[in-house]
Amino acid sequence: MSRVFVARERALGRTVVLKVLPPELAASLSVERFRREIQVAANLQHPHIVPLLSAGEAGEFLYYTMPLVQGESLRDRLTHQGELPIPTAARILGEVARALAYAHRHGIVHRDIKPDNILLTEDEAQVADFGIAKAITASAEQGGLTSVGVALGTPLYMAPEQAAADPTTDARADLYALGVVGYEMLAGHPPFQARTAAQLLAAHAAEPPVPLRDRRSSVSPELAGVIMRLLEKRPADRFQTADEVVRELERASASVHAAPTVPTLSRPPSVSSARSAPRRGRWLVAGGIATLGLALLIAWLVNRERPVKADRTVVAVAPFRVSAADSSLGYLREGMVDLLAAKLSGTSGIRPADPRTLLSAWRRAAGSNRELSERDAIGVAQRVGAGRLIQGDIVGTRQQVTINAAILEAPAGRVAARASVEGSPDSLPRLVDRLAGVLLALEAGEGEQRLASLTSTSLPALRAYLEGQSLIRRGEYKSAGAKFGQAIQQDSSFALAGLGLSRAGNWFGQPYEGPGSLLAWNHRDKLTPADRALLDVYLGTRWPAPRQYRDALGAAERLVQIAPDNAEAWQELGDELYHWGALAGISDAHQRAARAFDRALALDSTFAPALEHGTSLALTLGDTAGARKALARLSQVDQNSQWVATERWNLAMVLGDSTARREAIGSDSLLGPPMVGFAVSFGVPIQDADSVLKKNLARATTAREQNWPRLYTYLTYVISGRPSRIEPPSSSLLPGRIGFRYLDARFADSDSVSGDAAGAIVERAIGMPLPADADALMARYAGGQHALDRGRLDRAQRAVADLRGVRVPPDSAWLREIPAAFALLLETQLAAKRRSRELPKLLAQLDSSLVDASFLPVTIVGNLVAARLFEQQGNLPQALAAIRRRAWDIVSAPAYVTYHREEGRLAALNGDREGAIRAYRRYLALRSGAEPRLQPQVAQVRAELQALERESTDK
Repeated sequence: MSRVFVARERALGRTVVLKVLPPELAASLSVERFRREIQVAANLQHPHIVPLLSAGEAGEFLYYTMPLVQGESLRDRLTHQGELPIPTAARILGEVARALAYAHRHGIVHRDIKPDNILLTEDEAQVADFGIAKAITASAEQGGLTSVGVALGTPLYMAPEQAAADPTTDARADLYALGVVGYEMLAGHPPFQARTAAQLLAAHAAEPPVPLRDRRSSVSPELAGVIMRLLEKRPADRFQTADEVVRELERASASVHAAPTVPTLSRPPSVSSARSAPRRGRWLVAGGIATLGLALLIAWLVNRERPVKADRTVVAVAPFRVSAADSSLGYLREGMVDLLAAKLSGTSGIRPADPRTLLSAWRRAAGSNRELSERDAIGVAQRVGAGRLIQGDIVGTRQQVTINAAILEAPAGRVAARASVEGSPDSLPRLVDRLAGVLLALEAGEGEQRLASLTSTSLPALRAYLEGQSLIRRGEYKSAGAKFGQAIQQDSSFALAGLGLSRAGNWFGQPYEGPGSLLAWNHRDKLTPADRALLDVYLGTRWPAPRQYRDALGAAERLVQIAPDNAEAWQELGDELYHWGALAGISDAHQRAARAFDRALALDSTFAPALEHGTSLALTLGDTAGARKALARLSQVDQNSQWVATERWNLAMVLGDSTARREAIGSDSLLGPPMVGFAVSFGVPIQDADSVLKKNLARATTAREQNWPRLYTYLTYVISGRPSRIEPPSSSLLPGRIGFRYLDARFADSDSVSGDAAGAIVERAIGMPLPADADALMARYAGGQHALDRGRLDRAQRAVADLRGVRVPPDSAWLREIPAAFALLLETQLAAKRRSRELPKLLAQLDSSLVDASFLPVTIVGNLVAARLFEQQGNLPQALAAIRRRAWDIVSAPAYVTYHREEGRLAALNGDREGAIRAYRRYLALRSGAEPRLQPQVAQVRAELQALERESTDK
């Protein structure tokens, strides 16, 4: 339908593909509408979609451009190769299905899926011309397409409803075309062929295709079933969405084996007729020889065993060598092929080559000699598409057998894992389970120290655990949590799975003190010293007493001493330092975090958890170039997660990149809560979170899911100085958390009217029975603070007595330190009000307790109070140190805005001009759109900042 050129785009100095529509077609289209539709399609950004770049008009021509993709089309591949290896065809199908799923979610149907529009580059498929059909139909003048005789779609691949011009044709037509392409890749030809266009359309409408497995019996029933369902005549009988196809292909891939194929050439090679006239006589003279040579070549191509590209995820199990005094063990030579393949099936990241295919290839290679050298054995594995080979031997008697095995990497033969098990022949299933478990664990990167724990569980539990570990390494934390949950369902005492569940859950908002850590704690005797240290990071060393942040940092330091070559250990240390180091009083916490993450990535360059905070950490250290590099590395490992979206927004905000900022906000992966936490720490405008939180709330389906966007919307309004936008003001927080309303008004400039009303309510409760509940304890402290702020010192003292007298039941040990911490906070302020000689001692005690704190709300208010009291005592350095103690890029406390203002003032008093400038800029970025009530405060900070900037310039 279009003419294709390779062109040079002079504006950007790049090579592009230029596609020009026929003039007669262009004349029937609205140029502006065509350009607008192309712009809409150009927003499709997906790894398996060739993006559109631009559209334009030149005289009577309409054109559009796209990047030049180096490689070949699927049509080219099918032409010179015929049917494809089954794993290759399944992979291409999956990649095209993912592209369709993405485009369909964005309302774009392709309408011309065919091998010519599927480009293959570095063994990845990309679909071209997305949105072109829609652009043409949407921009056509009435009757325009009919009048110029243009048909959208290709008869060979056209769905019945599309061929009939059914106006209800939808995205399911693309799925039918995908089925035709899949059939062609696997059978070597489409289901209907060699007919006129009218005959093809009639066949699509009425003729059932020959079952795919009749054409190629080595295709698994599962994969063939997906293809044949895609080819259903009625759209309602097909898969309804491309997402369904993706899921079914993933299930079918477990059964796909890389069988050797006999290629079916779509058309035989031929001597080109485009020869120049002077050479024609020479070709005629040699015609007989050339024809004979071509025939022999075709025969060789058809009959040779075509090598399949080796796939590292496929492992071939070779026949085991058997050296046994008991000849009855001889069956294990080939029996181990079936036994081990069955154990490896269903394991993420590993697919066993089909045992029958492997044994057939092995016998052809071995001939009369039943054994093969290692090199030849690896060659057989590669011929069946396997990138790894398991070789082994069995030595034994009727009473005892020893089974040894190793995983070899093809083609070099490097040993990736080695294992040995022994026991009675009667216990063979258990021995094979143990052997498979050890091989899987070692190959997955688990240290030998964990083998005792890993191999003491069942193989299904182990497989689920290893899949969870693999998902965590790729940054897919929710999926990892589900896998760890499956492992625990298989084995309720699987301590490592519990540890994994806790680790994964923390990435998507679950507390460390969840069921996973409790399971690990109850079965900690099964853990290695390194894993017990990791458990200490999560729960603290005093469990069930609450985890102290400084204590957890100490546990992380011990962890890297025990496991200095473990990327996970260094990542945990970096994470603790990044988020909690400053709160624990470590002045160089972020520099140390950067070194820890660097060490983790030196050990494993694709370890996603160590990449998640790279951009923000580099921005913390003022390294914008490093931030860009970190984001690029993260995007390579994890393209679509919420962490990538958040880091993109973070970088755009700090750099002031409005284009990147708009793109980030438009991402469906972006979540509001991480944006708020970042904004509070870094001091960037927070208003973008408004629209993102609205989208998050609209997508929430349960009350629990809705609570987070609502709570963070409240926090966003308080942080940005717009509390009057909170609706309704009296119920913006969850019931029972009324104490926060007063504290936000007192320490974060929230609405003073509703704050005072909340303060009066919680003050009236002083003296009443106090339950051992975190919200109740916070409310009692808030009541005491309200009384203290209004000079009712006796009421504040009574609140101290309430807190000191609360009884915490044994099953709520994590609450034990909270009432004492709040009581000390009130007592220290009371001593200051009364000018008591006890103040220095109490203030020192408060300061020390805040460094060792275990309850975050105490630190948020406590460090602010401590800083003000130290300033009153004339201890400006200690006041500045206290105000700089805060959690980083994880806590969305409104009071942290006040921290920025106070840090700016105290830093200036301490002579730290640059620190004061940074803090004041953060405050102003957050409060730039504050309500009129707060504008005098904003103006004062702005004036102080300008004075500091002038001094800095003068120096």
